[in-house]
Amino acid sequence: MTRTSLYYLATPLFAALDFGWDLPVRVAGLSVSWQRVAYYGVLVLLGVLCRARPTAGPWVGMAESSVNLFLLLLSILLPIWSMPEAVLAGETPEPLMGGVALANAVLAGFVLVASFQRSRMAAERGLRRGSRGAL
Repeated sequence: MTRTSLYYLATPLFAALDFGWDLPVRVAGLSVSWQRVAYYGVLVLLGVLCRARPTAGPWVGMAESSVNLFLLLLSILLPIWSMPEAVLAGETPEPLMGGVALANAVLAGFVLVASFQRSRMAAERGLRRGSRGAL
């Protein structure tokens, strides 16, 4: 079993941290709980895929890191982008993230970029060895 498949198959532990102790480590960019549950479900399925096809691991890691980084950036930028509209409409703008949320976002961002780069390097090694990594 590869580290990638173990990481994805450990998703229930990350879900327990998220819903039990309010530490959304894996899905910091999603604030609605049903979206996080759906995302955790997809991650478990990706773990099964990586277990069945180990060569898919680096490609799955790059895709998941990219999606998670995109969601994280949206969670930061959407409140900022909506602020002018709210002010012009005379409404109170949505509060921006506080210190703890910002620290979590920065940490998650660094981890996601590192995960993407690690997966990219693993995919390149697989291609050099002749394993095309086809799904």
